[in-house]
Amino acid sequence: MSKDKPRSKQKNISDIAKEAGLLIPVFVTSSIWDNWITPDQKSIEEGENEKSRATDLINGFLYYMRVHRQTSKSNLIYFPVKFKKDGKEEDLPLMSYLGPLEEGDNRPCITIMTPEEYESETSQEPNA
Repeated sequence: MSKDKPRSKQKNISDIAKEAGLLIPVFVTSSIWDNWITPDQKSIEEGENEKSRATDLINGFLYYMRVHRQTSKSNLIYFPVKFKKDGKEEDLPLMSYLGPLEEGDNRPCITIMTPEEYESETSQEPNA
């Protein structure tokens, strides 16, 4: 994954992640934010909001991170999260990538994206 990921295409959900116990920055792609975290009208009517949906995503990630940490040292974790869309519950396959915050800044951060977004990002790297 490229170190110079454009943060402008990502949404910082570190505050929500911090409430769940993660101490490093966490980002989701704008695609995940726009299509899954932002609730549709039916979900809003059922009481869902961006924070509750982002919290569900983080909680799902934390569960799989704990399981993954026991069996693997990879920076990639694949996990599903259930979201409601148009009144139907759907499993969304996601993945997280643990890498540097920015080029030249090696502090760690987690980026959550779809496997397709990761493949697209890594296929554009010169050494991929």
